[in-house]
This record gives sequence, C-alpha cells and structure tokens, in this order.
Amino acid sequence: MTGKISLAELEESIKSGVAFEDVTKDLEWRDFEGLVSDVFSENGFRTFRNFRFSSKKRRYEVDVVALERPRIVVADCKHWRIRLGKASALKVAASSHLARAVEFGNKLQEFAEMGVGGWHRITIIPILVTLYQERIMENDGVLVVPIFKLNSFVEELRSGFFDSIKVKVFTIGSW
Repeated sequence: MTGKISLAELEESIKSGVAFEDVTKDLEWRDFEGLVSDVFSENGFRTFRNFRFSSKKRRYEVDVVALERPRIVVADCKHWRIRLGKASALKVAASSHLARAVEFGNKLQEFAEMGVGGWHRITIIPILVTLYQERIMENDGVLVVPIFKLNSFVEELRSGFFDSIKVKVFTIGSW
C-alpha cells in the first residue's frame, strides 16, 4: 500500500487480516500528517497543516492545527517505527511540543487567517499522534494519541471529556 491512504483503508486492511506493520510500512511521514489532518477534517474541524510561526526570535512549526470552537488542537505527528527508547523519546517530544503549544497560544491573536477572532474563549489542547497502537495517555501535559484512537479522541474531545483533565495549555479570555 503506497501513496495517500485513508484511515478507513488502513482499518479495512487490518480487519481483512493484513498485519499492522505491513499496512503502514510504506506510509511516509507526510502521508501520516495528511491522515491526521483528514481525520480532523472529516470530523468537521477546520485544519491547517505545517503551520509556521515565529516567537521570541525562534521559528516554530506545528504539524496539524485543528479548530472547532471553543477548542484548538495543536498536533505533532510522530511517524516512528517501533524501537527501543521510544518511551523516553515520547517524553522529550511531549516536552518540546508543550513549549511549542505555549508559544502558539501566545501568538494566537496574530493568526487572523485562522478565523478565531470572534471566539470569546479558546482552549488549546496539545497532542502527539503516534503511528503504532498504544493507549491514550498524558505525558508532560500533552496527550499521546495513537492514530487508530484519533476518531474516538475527537468524540471525547467534543463531549468535554478532556476539559476536566489538566493537559490543556491555557484558556484565552475575550479579545
């Protein structure tokens, strides 16, 4: 399986008995980011891929930004193969991503193209999306979400389930 594939195609292949590693072996990181963006888009979110910005003389990039009032999900996509040391790498990635999400929030008023100017309350939720199946967990204030749990994550996000968990960066008041 090569090129751009959908989450439904991945799930169907696995249901038909193809091993997960075989289904994803040709999935490149750009396709993975596209897949994450597509999941949010198919669930009604407005998405931006490879969103770049500068803050405090540093350049930042967020793989996927997904907006649905009153929440903005700031996603870092980790297309890592199974390897030793993955847990410690996730911890480092979560810490870096939290810092990036905080800077994103600090600059949010400048991102007019996102169309959030009329929002009176915004909650920013940083997540890492991983390729391989794991449970949804919190690491250093960032939710780690496996790709195959992203749809259920979105449903729980909409229900406010994660609003009670202290993983969000902050809530911005009225502008």
